[in-house]
Parts: sequence; structure tokens; C-alpha cells
Amino acid sequence: MKGVFLLSLFALILPVSGAAQVVAKPTNADAVAPLQRYEVYGGAAYSSANQVKGSSALIGYNVGADAKLKKWFGAAVDFGSYGSSSGVAKPTVTTVLAGPEFYIPSDNLTGFLHVLFGGAHTGNVGATPNISFAYAVGGGFTYAVSKHWAIRVAGDGIASSFVLDPNHQGYSAHTRLNARATGGVAYRF
Repeated sequence: MKGVFLLSLFALILPVSGAAQVVAKPTNADAVAPLQRYEVYGGAAYSSANQVKGSSALIGYNVGADAKLKKWFGAAVDFGSYGSSSGVAKPTVTTVLAGPEFYIPSDNLTGFLHVLFGGAHTGNVGATPNISFAYAVGGGFTYAVSKHWAIRVAGDGIASSFVLDPNHQGYSAHTRLNARATGGVAYRF
């Protein structure tokens, strides 16, 4: 009797284990969205202006592009121009930066962190040197509103070295950290 019971149990379990080996075909609901590899963005930007004497805040624009080499890693190129100031001095600042970007992907919201390196140029203050090595450390979020369009907000600190006092021109070994905030739209493809 014990042998018949075990044989019956084995006969019942065998089809179940065989069915578990069948791979189900994915449905449209299970399909993973393709990776949008490239993104171009642009928008308004604010930068503090600690690099020249007597200036306060600079308003301008920021444009750039990034390429996702992996789902979590890519590279970014960033250009910013800031010129509208409310301070005593009316400086302009231009930045050109590039570097790696790390992504934290989600359904519609993607976080990113970046470390960008490049240069900064200041004008309208008569300072020398007016070009400096610069780097930025920061991050932000991109929220997808459709397949190709997204809203992008970011913030970072841009470190550069300019003359502290335009009346005493010369090399400045002092690094200044300027906060930057940007907001705009992005197109993904």
C-alpha cells in the first residue's frame, strides 16, 4: 500500500515540475521600455557670484547633453552662461564642463549624480586671469512627461579660481565655490 501511495504522489508531482520548466512569453504589459540613450536639455539657471568683488547673483541659461552608456552610467557635457546681476559689479560668467554621470533609474523619475571638469570665464570686471579651471559636483532629477520629453532640475557647486579684488589684478590661488541651480526641459532619443 505504501508503494502505491508513493507512486501516485510521484505521478501527481511530475507534471507540475515539468510545467514549471516552461518559459512564458512576455506580454505587452511585461515589456521593458527601451533605454533612451541620449538626452539634450536646456533651461534657466542661477549661479551665485563669489568670484568677483561686490557681485551677488547671476541669472542666465544652461544647455547640455548626456549619453547613457549603461542604464546606470553615462557622460555629460554642460554649457552655462550667466550675466544678469543685481550687485555693484556686473560680471558675466561662462562655464564649459564635461564628465561622468551616474543614474538612479526609476519608472518616470531618474536621479543623477555628476562630477564635471572644464573651465570658467569671467568678464566685465577687468580681472586677470579671467579664465580658470573649474569643476562641478552635484546632481538632480529628470521626470519623464512623455516618451521623449522630460522636466529636468539640477543643482551643483562649481569651484573656480578668480581674482578676489578686481583692483588688485594677478594670479589668485583662492578657490571659490559658487552654487548653481538649473531648471528646464529635456528631449530624449
